[in-house]
Amino acid sequence: MNWRQRVIADWPYDLQKRHKALDALKTLESALETLQSLGHPLHVEEGYRPPPPPEWPQVLFHLYQGGRAFACQADLDEAGPDWYPTMEDARHAAGVTKQNQRGGIFTRSLPAVPIQDTLTAIAERVESEEAERAAAIAKRQFVQEARAEYVARNGAWGNLATEKRNARTVE
Repeated sequence: MNWRQRVIADWPYDLQKRHKALDALKTLESALETLQSLGHPLHVEEGYRPPPPPEWPQVLFHLYQGGRAFACQADLDEAGPDWYPTMEDARHAAGVTKQNQRGGIFTRSLPAVPIQDTLTAIAERVESEEAERAAAIAKRQFVQEARAEYVARNGAWGNLATEKRNARTVE
């Protein structure tokens, strides 16, 4: 079987592709004949490569669910993570994950505080810290003024007698 026959044999059940392949071969032969009539020594050498296999459907493997055929990328996305082309790849990935966990390296599925590093977020954070600082200063100042007013009105210990201070009697 020569390469021309193999090109046609690649699509035994798809008549449209087979017809296109036959048409392309006829066009190629007529182009080569035209170039030979002009004196060019061009020819086609055998170097046939079959077309690549279709991307889908694919059989992928999961460590706990075994092998499964997927018809498209959407089915694979719906099935979830940890699907690999071979079972060995699935086992290797599970081993790497386990080893990382032993070393204290975990996946990023744990809850985390989002990092805000934009200029607006930084400016808002600085403003809120300054507002908290000003509020704390105002509170301290109010407490000091209230104490000073109380001491001015009632003395250092207020109306308590000296002998009753700290609930002890002084003798």
